[in-house]
Amino acid sequence: MATIGRPITSSASAQPYRLHALLQKHGISHTELRRAIKFEAGDRAGEPIAASTLSHLLTRHAWPRTIRPESIRTQVAAFLAERGIPQEEIDTCWFIEGSDEEVFTPPTLLTELQPNQPAHTHHDEIPLPEAEMLSPAARMHFNLAKHPFIDDVQGPQDVYLSKEQRYVRESMWYAAKHSGFVAVIGESGSGKSTLRRDLVERIHRDGSPISIIQLKIVDKREVTTSHICDAIINDISTETPRLSKEAKARQVERLLAASARTGLSHVLIIEEAHDLNKPVLRYLKRFWELEDGFKRLLGIVLVGQPELATLLDERRNPDIREVIRRIEQATLKPLNGNLEEYLKLKFDRVGVQLGDVFESDAYDAIRNRLTRRRAGTLETESQLYPLIVHNLIVKCMNQAVELGLPKIGAELIGRV
Repeated sequence: MATIGRPITSSASAQPYRLHALLQKHGISHTELRRAIKFEAGDRAGEPIAASTLSHLLTRHAWPRTIRPESIRTQVAAFLAERGIPQEEIDTCWFIEGSDEEVFTPPTLLTELQPNQPAHTHHDEIPLPEAEMLSPAARMHFNLAKHPFIDDVQGPQDVYLSKEQRYVRESMWYAAKHSGFVAVIGESGSGKSTLRRDLVERIHRDGSPISIIQLKIVDKREVTTSHICDAIINDISTETPRLSKEAKARQVERLLAASARTGLSHVLIIEEAHDLNKPVLRYLKRFWELEDGFKRLLGIVLVGQPELATLLDERRNPDIREVIRRIEQATLKPLNGNLEEYLKLKFDRVGVQLGDVFESDAYDAIRNRLTRRRAGTLETESQLYPLIVHNLIVKCMNQAVELGLPKIGAELIGRV
C-alpha cells in the first residue's frame, strides 16, 4: 500500500511546487517524470510510482511514505539534469510556486499495523491503496462469477450517474450538440474516460446529427494547430489537408460550414488536455469562434486531470484569460454520499447483493478511510473516487479471505 502524507498547511500550501510549472515550461509530461521515480525495495522495487501519487506530490505537497523522500529528490534531479534543465531551476524545483518558500515535510516510514492498533481516524494523512489483483480465493469466497470492477462498463446501463455526474454528462452533451466549450476535470480514476465513452456512445445510439472529431496523437504536449486542422479535415471529409497553415485554416472553415448546412453539428474531443500548451488553448478558442451566420461550427470538450484546472486559473495564467473566461469547467466530485448506490450498481451487474459482501458499518468506514482532515484546519479532503474505492475494496476482499472473515466490516477497512 502506498500511503500519502498530508503536508503541514502554510500560507503557500495551496500553491503547487515549482516543479509543476517547470515541466510545462520545458515540455516534459507527467508520464515521463513518473517513470523516472521508482520504488527502491519491496514487491514493487523498480516499478514507477502511480500517476495519482505524482499528481498529489506536485500539487498538494503530499509525499508517498513508501519511498524515501531523499530518493525522490535525487531521482527527480537526475532526470531533470538528463533533460538539460539548468541547475538553478533544479535547485529550486521544490520551492512553492510564486515564492521562495520550500515546503518539504518528509513523512514517517510506513510501519506494520499491530493487531490491537486502532483503525484509521480523521488525521492528517490520506492513505491511498495501490491496485492489486482480486485473488481466485476471494472470488470464490464472495461468489463472484465476474470481477465487479474490471470491464464493468459494457453499455449505458453500467454508467453510474450521481446528480453531479449528470451535470457533467449534460454539459458534455450540450457542448457536442450546441457547439459549447467545456473542460471536464477530475482526478485520476474519477470516471472522466467513462463519461467520454458515454458521450460517443450516446451520439451513436441516439442517431444524433453530430460529427465526432478526436485527436489521435498520443502525447498531447506535441499537439499543434496543424494537428487539430488535420483531425477536423480527416474526420469530416475525404479531402487531403492543404500544406500551408493559411490554406489549411480556410479548408477547415469551408468544410465545417458546408457540413453544418446539411444539419450536422461537430464536436472536437481532446483527452489528457492538461498536457496542452497555452498557444494551443488560445487557438482552440479561435476554432470555437468559427461561425456560419449565427451558428457556431464547432463544439469543444477538453478532458483532463486537476492540472487542467490549474492551467485554466486566471490568477495563475492571466495571459490566456480570453480562453479561461469562455470555457465552462465541469468537475467530477468524489462519490461521498453516493457510495452505497454506486457499489450497488457494480455488484448488481455481477449478480451479488451488497449485504453478502459488506457489513452494515462498512460504508461509513470506507468514507472515513478515504477522507482525511487537512493539517492545522477543520477542512477535510475526500478521495472517494471510483478507482481508489475499487483498490480499497479489492484489498479488503483479499484480506477477508486470508483472515477467515465472512464479510468486509469497519474494523478490516480501518486496518487495510
